[in-house]
Amino acid sequence: MSRCLRIFGAYSFRLTRRHSTLLLIASFIVMVTAVLQLYAYRHHDHLHHQPILGDFIYKPGKFLRGKQPQNQSYCMFNYGLPDTLKWDSFRIYPSPETGSQSSYRVIYDAITGMAYANYSKTQAVTYVTQATPEFLYHIVEIARYWDGPISIAVYVPRYDLDLTMQIMKQLCHCYPGMMKVSLHLFYPKRIPPKIRTLEEKMRSLVTAAPTVSTTNETVEDLLRKRLENYRRLDNKTRAKYIQWVRKNKVERMMMKLPVKGEPVANLPFKDCSGLDSYDFDTFRKSTAMMYPINVGRNVARNASKTNYFLVSDIEMIPSRGLATKFLKMVRKLMGDEKRDSGCVFAKTVFVVPLFEVIEGQIIPHDKETLVRMVASNRAMYFHQRVCIHCQRFPGLQTWLIRTPTDALEPMLISKREYPYHRWEPLYFGSNKEPWYSEMLTWEGRQDKMTQIMEMCLQGYDFHILDGGFMVHSYRKYLWTSDRFSNKAKYSNRVKYMIIIYNLKKIYKPDKNSLCQIMDGFTL
Repeated sequence: MSRCLRIFGAYSFRLTRRHSTLLLIASFIVMVTAVLQLYAYRHHDHLHHQPILGDFIYKPGKFLRGKQPQNQSYCMFNYGLPDTLKWDSFRIYPSPETGSQSSYRVIYDAITGMAYANYSKTQAVTYVTQATPEFLYHIVEIARYWDGPISIAVYVPRYDLDLTMQIMKQLCHCYPGMMKVSLHLFYPKRIPPKIRTLEEKMRSLVTAAPTVSTTNETVEDLLRKRLENYRRLDNKTRAKYIQWVRKNKVERMMMKLPVKGEPVANLPFKDCSGLDSYDFDTFRKSTAMMYPINVGRNVARNASKTNYFLVSDIEMIPSRGLATKFLKMVRKLMGDEKRDSGCVFAKTVFVVPLFEVIEGQIIPHDKETLVRMVASNRAMYFHQRVCIHCQRFPGLQTWLIRTPTDALEPMLISKREYPYHRWEPLYFGSNKEPWYSEMLTWEGRQDKMTQIMEMCLQGYDFHILDGGFMVHSYRKYLWTSDRFSNKAKYSNRVKYMIIIYNLKKIYKPDKNSLCQIMDGFTL
């Protein structure tokens, strides 16, 4: 009996021990799963929610609908523009970062903004941006909401300058806020900009206009009459007639055949609200030319007359009073004496939170409205759908729950390190910051990444601002064709790795540096 009890006790101990091990493993698996689920819930912003679509249609310049251009121009055009370009009246510069080795050339102050001409470099803050002609009309929305000078660089290879001047001439006769805008031109060194001559413009009008018959004759009558005239010709006159017909036909064919990259007709503006569609042909698109977006950023930034500026994209619309609030904040943080002497904060930039609205939603201009739209899935942080790490800023949830105030203030200070090592913020900064790499193109994506990495290696502080933001209207994320996009991304990837290699040689970061994690290049 005692032997049976001992055997049963030993078996029970082994069984209990085995079950305890299994229970421990099961508990560990449940705990890890719960942690991962909580992490996913917090960091993926609930992408499963169905957005609420509206019926609002955003169009740049829509607020000018029904207004016609005035005789007065609110812009100060230079160098013979907008009708011609006098090459002997200005100096041509290389692009800022690469200097004399650059493949691009720059014409500064094609249009000079006069609204803030008498302000000192500390009394205003500049909105710095870049564009190609098809996006240029967005500048009127920035001029509407930005209380300060605007510096924009436009890419104008060949006849894209003509398109640019058509748009600017229209805007400058329509909206007084264009007095804030200074416009600069950049282009490939081997493809200088051109403006059509008066003869070419008239030819465009002729080829675009439909032919209208002013008589009651039918086509059959005209053909019959031509045939009778031809039969009356003798051998001598018939040869001359055939030669004349051939020459006339060639001339008519040449008139109808546009030069590659040359606009066929004038842009059809109905009123000051702009075009029905901005999907018009440009030289850049017709030749599959990639857009050197960072050259534009550097040019517009270099042309800024103020010691603080906001480098942004032309489709980003600032919240109400953002420029004025920033100037008040900097003066409060720095003090009047240092501010008036032109001081800037060392290795410090002020990050503006970026958001976008979904299809059919209005653009919010105050934080209270924006937060309501985010809560109801009508808005989200910028690029949330296509690149969750690109614009997700530190403290996003805290920013959303903080009570809106009228003042702009730093909410928190962050480094551009893991887990925000793929972050590409837009910020208020100065010319102390590194240039954007002019090797990278817009089509290849992540074009701001290397500049932000260099700032990380230099130990920059990123102050996240509360009380102001910028919003992008709804956009369909239609990139270029797969073949072209893949080629551009591969090109950017190769150049990116070269830039990273050079940065490591310059700064020699420690192996434990969190900036090192950025070596990958993924989207």
